Amino acid sequence: MGVITSTTQLKIIDAYFRILQEDSSWKKVTFAMVAEKAGMRRESIYRYHFSNIEEIKERIYYLIDAEIEEISKDFFMDKNGNLNIFLTQKLLPLLFSKKDWLKVIYKTTMSAEWNEFLIEKYSPLLESYLNRLEKKEVIPNSFLVLIIIKQIIAILSTWLMDDNPEPVSLFQEKLISILQKSPYDYLVNPTKE
Repeated sequence: MGVITSTTQLKIIDAYFRILQEDSSWKKVTFAMVAEKAGMRRESIYRYHFSNIEEIKERIYYLIDAEIEEISKDFFMDKNGNLNIFLTQKLLPLLFSKKDWLKVIYKTTMSAEWNEFLIEKYSPLLESYLNRLEKKEVIPNSFLVLIIIKQIIAILSTWLMDDNPEPVSLFQEKLISILQKSPYDYLVNPTKE
């Protein structure tokens, strides 16, 4: 069951993002700043919509993540799921549709908090998936999960932070290529074209 977000709450969230776009160095956005940008009274935001700035950020995370969570759970529970199809045909288009908000998050102080949210939320799913595959690696799955998630976040955030990110159809092949090689491979065996 999802959280219902009113059009007024979306207006407040958009105002929050506008403030961050104007000056990403602000570490503390206040209700007064959001209210002014949204053309509302601070008391109205507090009384009827959000109790604090943290609640605004939590709603943003929820709005971005709700569909991601749904497709991720479907993939991780499917024993025959194809990782390439999941990444290129499900996840990339979904992230691209949310690129405006994600770009602001990745270019501001919200980035570290958002990344921690993703790591905390998706590590158990990925670890369960790896355990089900019964692959025996020198590296424990719990450690491997952190490396995998952080690498995927780094790749996707770099793509989305571009002033004009490539469309999904052009980025799909690049993503798979990057994931199939380790950073070490790029350093030691550079591809010559």
